[in-house]
Amino acid sequence: MRSTETLLAREHYHHERQERIITEALADRWPAPERQQALRLVAMAGVGTKIRSSLERHGSLADHLDEAFAAVQSELTR
Repeated sequence: MRSTETLLAREHYHHERQERIITEALADRWPAPERQQALRLVAMAGVGTKIRSSLERHGSLADHLDEAFAAVQSELTR
């Protein structure tokens, strides 16, 4: 049980770190302060999509990203 908790904590840390790295890279490209929250959401969605695509093991990451961002856009423009 303890090793499972440790593994989950390590996984969570790894995903959070990926999100921070992606957010920083996006902020370097688009540094406007008013965009930072949106860029973080993009990073979060990207990491979540990567996790989902690795669990499903079919289709490319690009396909999963296209699908995820289309779903987000659809919900936001309803």
